Amino acid sequence: MENGTSEPTQARVFVRVRPFSAAEAKVCPEDSPVPRETILWDDNRRLTVLDAANNFHPRRNGHFDVEKVLWSFVDEERPSTVVHMQKDVYDAMVAPALPRIVDGLNTAFCFMGSTGSGRAYSLYGEDVDSIHCGVLPRFVQEIFTAFKREKRENSTVVCFVEAIDVLPNDTYVDLLAKKRKSQSSGSSDFKIVQDPIEGTRLQGVTRVEAAKAADVMPILRQLSRGVSKRNACHTVMLRLVETFEFTDPEQADQVVTKSRRASVLFALLRNMPSAFHRCIDVAIERDSGENPMAKVPTRDTAFTKLFPDLLQHGFYLNFLCCVSPFYEHAREAMQTLTMATKLVKIKCHPRPVQDEALTEMRNLAAEVKNLKSEMMKQSESTQIVQHELNMRELALMKQETSHQQSLQRLRVVLDQLAMAKLAIKINISRTRMHRAMHKKLVTATNRTLEQAQTQKKEAELALKAREKEVVEINKRIKLLEGQLEKEKAETAAHEAAIEERQKRVEEMKEMRLFIAASNEERITILKKKALAETQASSASEQNEKEVEEVEEALKKASQRCAIIEPAFTLVQEEENKNNVKELEAEVQKLEKAISAIEAEIRLLRLQAEKKKAGCACTLM
Repeated sequence: MENGTSEPTQARVFVRVRPFSAAEAKVCPEDSPVPRETILWDDNRRLTVLDAANNFHPRRNGHFDVEKVLWSFVDEERPSTVVHMQKDVYDAMVAPALPRIVDGLNTAFCFMGSTGSGRAYSLYGEDVDSIHCGVLPRFVQEIFTAFKREKRENSTVVCFVEAIDVLPNDTYVDLLAKKRKSQSSGSSDFKIVQDPIEGTRLQGVTRVEAAKAADVMPILRQLSRGVSKRNACHTVMLRLVETFEFTDPEQADQVVTKSRRASVLFALLRNMPSAFHRCIDVAIERDSGENPMAKVPTRDTAFTKLFPDLLQHGFYLNFLCCVSPFYEHAREAMQTLTMATKLVKIKCHPRPVQDEALTEMRNLAAEVKNLKSEMMKQSESTQIVQHELNMRELALMKQETSHQQSLQRLRVVLDQLAMAKLAIKINISRTRMHRAMHKKLVTATNRTLEQAQTQKKEAELALKAREKEVVEINKRIKLLEGQLEKEKAETAAHEAAIEERQKRVEEMKEMRLFIAASNEERITILKKKALAETQASSASEQNEKEVEEVEEALKKASQRCAIIEPAFTLVQEEENKNNVKELEAEVQKLEKAISAIEAEIRLLRLQAEKKKAGCACTLM
């Protein structure tokens, strides 16, 4: 931070080389086939002015070493050359001065050069609201942000804007006045006074108060519209006042107000008289040590009369020397570059403009602030410690609560464990009882099973014996059936023979009756016989039909029997196994039936024998 006790510093000088205009880009110098610039840059600090009339050789004394070159000329033959735009100019010239301005040191930005060299463009730009705006709109946008960034406790910033044109006839024009006289005539109503706080100022000039950048931008739009139409020296003064409020240490309820001021001057130097250059030369002689006791004749020009501290170490000086590379402006470029090499010798040593005891009050306020911050830190530390103690106490209470809960849960678990052990013992005793009962049941069941198995074996043996008996009985039945069939066949043969004999006897009787009968009786007999034959033939046909139907029914019954026979055999086997007693009863019944049949056969044989005997007798 710069202050009043620091060493003097040199003025900062920048040289900006503008590009060709649209008209200049179409004009070729004599003996040159293309448009060509008359200024060369070595990409460092040296600028060389060329002589278009001498085949573009360097002019005599045409080499200039300057502090900083802002090269804005676009050269197609050197595409790698850095081209400085409006923002680059602001970053190089104005941005580094912001901390000094915030600290309350006066600062001036002066724009020099010939007509058409780009001074007004560098100051305002094409439009104050566009991205190509000049350094003044950018400064207005940034300065309030810088104060806000460095804002102290209980401080406010206000900016007072003044815009004055200094005419060649040493008169002043108030550019912010609502009704002002013509620029050519100027005004003699203004009076330069020495203010004990602000220093030299123009009494009666219009001041516009602004608390933020948006309040200043309309003023800049108004000024930028007419700056290119005027030839006078154009100045814009921004008086920044930072007000601090302190608590009175003797009276706590009272507030002490202290202010600090910083003046920022933007000056577009045009048509400056020779007396102004004389002032610069005297300032250089004084600051270079050539004539340390020299006094700058600030009363000789209206500009230096209005801003006498500008060349008397009251401002930090920043000069932007604008030059044109067009060959017709080579002479003016030489003059501007010569001035740039001289301006760097001027020294600056501004002092803060502030109320008495402001530094002490600020130091006290800083100490109070530090004490408050320490108290805040201590209170915060105490709160943190108390919070930590509370947290630990809460943690201990939670631990104790959790411990009690754990003990309670442990008791419950122990009770549950004791109940579980008791239940296990009861289950063990029950299990033992159930095992004993199960063993008894198992032994009884095993015994019953063994008995059942023995009974089963006995039953199987008895069943096998019965099956053998049944087989033998079946064999006997088959033999008896065979014998019965033979006897039936024999009886059928005997019956057939008996029937034939009876038929023959009847035929013999009929023949005897037919022989003994008359002719009419014979005719009636023949008719009856024929009728009987017809009835017999019809009866035989019916019998044949019935026989066919019976045969078909027998076939169907045999098919059904073949289907049912496997199931019947299985059922029969099961019944034979399960119903042995029934089989025995059936066997007994069969034996009785067989005995009855045998008795019937015997009777039939006796009857047959008797019939044979009777037939024989009749035949005889």
